[in-house]
Amino acid sequence: MTVFARILLCLLGVLSVSISKHAGAQGLDQLTQLRDARNFRWSSGNADWKHSNVDFVPILPGKTLTLADIKGSGSIRRIWMTVLPSEPGYSRLMTLRIYWDGEKDPSVQCPIGDFFGVGHGLDEIVNSIPVRVSAEGRARSCSWIMPFRKSARVTVTNDGSLATWGFYYQVDGEYSKVSADTPYFHAMYRQEFPCRPGNYVVADIKGRGHYVGTVLSTRSTADGWWGEGNDYFFVDGEQTPSLRGTGFEDYFGEAWALRKTNGPYAGCSVFEGGFPGARSTCYRWHIPDPISFRKGLRVEFQHMGVGVGPKGDDRNDVERPDEFSSVGFWYQIEPHAPFPPIPAGPDRMPFDYRHFVDAEDLKIAPPATGKTAVVKINGLHHDKQLEWSGAQDGSELVLPFTVPSTGTYQVMVLVTKRWDGALGRFYIDDKAYGERISFFNPDFTPLQEIALELGSLEAGPHTLRLKCVGKPAEAEPGRWFGVDGFIVQPLRPVPK
Repeated sequence: MTVFARILLCLLGVLSVSISKHAGAQGLDQLTQLRDARNFRWSSGNADWKHSNVDFVPILPGKTLTLADIKGSGSIRRIWMTVLPSEPGYSRLMTLRIYWDGEKDPSVQCPIGDFFGVGHGLDEIVNSIPVRVSAEGRARSCSWIMPFRKSARVTVTNDGSLATWGFYYQVDGEYSKVSADTPYFHAMYRQEFPCRPGNYVVADIKGRGHYVGTVLSTRSTADGWWGEGNDYFFVDGEQTPSLRGTGFEDYFGEAWALRKTNGPYAGCSVFEGGFPGARSTCYRWHIPDPISFRKGLRVEFQHMGVGVGPKGDDRNDVERPDEFSSVGFWYQIEPHAPFPPIPAGPDRMPFDYRHFVDAEDLKIAPPATGKTAVVKINGLHHDKQLEWSGAQDGSELVLPFTVPSTGTYQVMVLVTKRWDGALGRFYIDDKAYGERISFFNPDFTPLQEIALELGSLEAGPHTLRLKCVGKPAEAEPGRWFGVDGFIVQPLRPVPK
C-alpha cells in the first residue's frame, strides 16, 4: 500500500467517526446512554382515565387554554395536537404561546399552523425533521428541544369567532438538570399585509444564540413572479450582511420557481401557482447549519420580483407589495426583548371571514340540470352548505354578489369535497378564472379554500358561476358539488 493510500484511508476513518458522532448526537446512538431524567406528559386526556375516552377539550372564542404548567428544571421534547375545526382558517386563528421560567412576555408567540410549517390557515402535509403535519394537515407534532430551568407554561388562545369544540393535545418532556449556559427556544410570528417599502424583517434579535429556522408565507398581489428577493442575515450589528442569498426559492432549497415539496430540512408546504393572488408557504430548518450570533441577528427578505420598472420596462428586480407573513425560530441565552403585538385573529387571514357570503342564504335560479338543496351538517361553517347533485356537463350554478366600488378583488370559494365530487370551473360573470377544480375526495372534507385569480371588478352586481365540466375517473357515480360560500376580498392598499 502506498503512503498516499495509507493517508487517504486514515482521513476516511477520521471522517467516518466524525459523521457517526454527528449522526449519533441527533439519532439512535443517544439511546445507548441512559439519562438521569423523569418523564412528564400534560394532555387533554380525561381525568376519569379508567372509564372515559372523551379526551378533548373546547376553547371558546377569546378564551385561553393552558396545555401545560410545569414546575422544575427540564425540557419539552414533543408537542402534538389535533383540532376538530368549526371555523375556516382555524390554524391561523389559534395562537400558541410558551413562557419560560416565569417570564411575563412569551418566548413563543405564533399561530399554530405557521408554527408547524403551514401558513394562511390552511391544512397541508409537512414531513421534516423537527416538524410533522399529517392526517390531511390536521395532526401536528414537533420535536424541537425546549429547555427550562424553573418552569414552563404552554397556552393556546382561540382568536376566532367560533368555538373550537374538539382540541386534543399532548406535551411531552422530561425533568432533568439544565446547565446555566443552555439557551431558550424562541419562535415569533410577524406579518405585513401588504409589505411596506424596504426589506421584510423576519426577526431582529438582541443577545447571544443561534438561528434555527424560518417559515415564510406569501400571497402575490400583482402580475408576474414575486420570488426573486434575496435573504439577508446581519450578524452582530453588521451594516452589510455577511450572509447574502441569491433568491427566495434558493433559500428554501428550490430553484426556477417553487413547487410543493417536503424535505428533512426544507420544503414548500403550500404552492397554489404563479397567478396574482396565489399563496405559498416555505420552511427552512437550520439544523445542520445554525446561524450563530453573539450580540444579535437581523433576518430580512427582499420582496422583489418581476414587474414593470420606472421606465415601463419588464424587470425582475422590482419591489412588490405582496403580502408576507413569517415565523423565525432561534435559541438564545439572555432574556429576549418583548415581541411586537400579534395582529388580531381575523387580521392575520388572507381572506376576511367577517365578510363571508353564505351560499345557502342566496336567492338563486335552479340550474339547467340536477337539483340544489341546503344541507345541515355539523362541523361546517355555520353548519349548512349549498349542495348541487346530478349536474351534467355545461350546466351552471350561478351565485350573485355585489361589490361596493370599482377596484381589484380576489374571490375565494369555500367548498366541500367527497366521494362523488365532480369537476368544476369557476367564472366571474363571463370570464373563466383558473383551471378546473376537482370536488372529489374519498372522504368527506369540508372547509376547502379555492382561491381564484385577482381581477378588476366594476361597482355593482356580478355573478360567481360554477360550471360542471366533467367527472374524475376515480369518483363514485353521480356528479356532486358542495359550496359553503365565498368571500370577495378587496386588495389591501399599499402603505406609504
